[in-house]
Amino acid sequence: MSKKVLKGFAIFVLTMISGMITSNAFAGDDATDVPTLYERLGAWDGINKIVHDTLALHRKNPTVAHYFSDIDDEQFSAHVTAFFAAGTGGPSRYEGRDMTSAHAALNLSEADFDSAIADVLAAVSGNGVSAEAQAEVAAILESLRPAVMGTSGP
Repeated sequence: MSKKVLKGFAIFVLTMISGMITSNAFAGDDATDVPTLYERLGAWDGINKIVHDTLALHRKNPTVAHYFSDIDDEQFSAHVTAFFAAGTGGPSRYEGRDMTSAHAALNLSEADFDSAIADVLAAVSGNGVSAEAQAEVAAILESLRPAVMGTSGP
C-alpha cells in the first residue's frame, strides 16, 4: 500500500474511533443507564411532593397567592403532577389543556411568572434534588414562558 493510502486509512480509522468514543458506543455506555429527569426528581411520588410543596409556597407568596385561593387542591395537584411527570421523561402522557389555554384567562404579568417559577424551584431544591436537575427544571420552566404568557417567544 502506498503512504498516501495508508495515511488516508489511518485518518479514517482515527475519525471512526473518535466518533465511537464521543457517542459512547466504543466505551460501552448505554444511554438507558442514564436516569431521566423524572427519575432524578423521585418519579411520580417525588414530583407529586414537589407539586404539593409548590402549591403551599404559592399560597404564601403575596405576588401569586390570589391565583390559588379558589382552586381544588387535589385536581390542581393531579393535573400539574401529570404535566410535570410527562414533561420530565415519565411514562405517563399528559392529557390536560395546553399551557396557553390553561393560563390565558389569568392575565399573568412577567413578575407573576417569575415569582411562580421561584416557588417551583424552591420546592425542587427543598426536596433534595441535585443542582444539575434543578437547572434542567429551570430550563424547562423557562421554555414554557411564551406559552404560559401567551407570547410568541423571546
